[in-house]
Amino acid sequence: MQAFKCALRVMRAHIVFPLVYIVGLSFMGVFMAMSLVAGQQSGEFEPAHGEFAIVDRDDSALSGGIADALGEQGDAVDIADSREAFQDAVAKGTVDYLLVVPEGYGEAFMDAVRAGEEPPTMDTMFSYYSMAGAYFDEAVSSYLSAARSLALAQPDAGQDAVVAEALDAVGHRAQASILQTETNASEADRFAFYLTWSTYTLFAGVTVCIGVLTATLGRTELRRRALISPMPFLSYNLQVGLACLIVTLTAWAWSFAIGLVAFPTAIAEMTLPGIVWCALSVLAFCMIPLGIGFLLGQCGASIAVSNAVGNICGMVVSFLGGAWVPLSIMSPEIISVAQCLPGYWYNEAVQLSVRLGSAPSSEAVMLIAQQLGVLLLFAAAIFAAGLVVSRLRTQTAEAGGNAAAEAALTV
Repeated sequence: MQAFKCALRVMRAHIVFPLVYIVGLSFMGVFMAMSLVAGQQSGEFEPAHGEFAIVDRDDSALSGGIADALGEQGDAVDIADSREAFQDAVAKGTVDYLLVVPEGYGEAFMDAVRAGEEPPTMDTMFSYYSMAGAYFDEAVSSYLSAARSLALAQPDAGQDAVVAEALDAVGHRAQASILQTETNASEADRFAFYLTWSTYTLFAGVTVCIGVLTATLGRTELRRRALISPMPFLSYNLQVGLACLIVTLTAWAWSFAIGLVAFPTAIAEMTLPGIVWCALSVLAFCMIPLGIGFLLGQCGASIAVSNAVGNICGMVVSFLGGAWVPLSIMSPEIISVAQCLPGYWYNEAVQLSVRLGSAPSSEAVMLIAQQLGVLLLFAAAIFAAGLVVSRLRTQTAEAGGNAAAEAALTV
């Protein structure tokens, strides 16, 4: 098993590739899946509330209307009228929005509006990262805009009348309710999303690792030495192939085990047949990047080429497989193209597997088996192409094949 051990040592020398592509991207997939909100919100819709403070130095009807307008959006907080109190309230997060109304603001506002001038400004303070503060500021602007329009439309109306109508105008609210979808999201959907997102992890990781392994062992000098060594060439290929398979199985076991550990609630919701078929779906998909890595090695691709192919093809297969964007929102033309790639069939197999019952029907099992059959056909076609390339390459002197071995023996 010298060739097998040598192949594993080569992979250990390039351990950075599996660490980045398989280990690192697996954890990224876990974080992405955990960010999903499982389940649906129950109850009636309730708008978010915040805390605001108004320091009213004017005490007019117009300034009092500001407090009434904001009262529907949040809770009022009393703040002392001092610079230190203002700074502490905003810096410590005591309030989301602080408004200081200067003395004489109401009369100045009405006079400016009716004179066709810009109304005076007020001092506002809120944190840049507070969405509630920005929302309060917009509510104040809406109230003042309504008061300005009413003051222009009714030149003889006093502040009280303008404020009353402005509050009535801004007091209208759109009715909102929670729309329940037909299918509720569950913890199992998180696990399914993780497996689907792992399309890129497994495709890029396995392709690059196998490409690195075969590129290193496929160098001309090494192939010449292997061809003229006492070890049968068939045994050499079998040992290298076994090493590639071990790398692939390790990637499969790691990726699936991380999902089992990271989503225990999802695993508890699923049935044993569903978990088994999910594992088989991941394993069947892993055979495709294994075949691509083998094909790249037989073509004599360098490590840089393997990285490029693994990443670019991995992104294409993941995107068209529904790993990043749901296929349900894509056009029929895009879906037709997606069906020509393995990511689509892997996604379908995973979605069907996570919903299997404890005693699945033969039709459900057969449907998943058909998806896996398509994946294995993809893998078989790629392996066949790799074998053809390998056969042609062994007959060339440039690649270290049979002609190169004969040349070495005649020297």
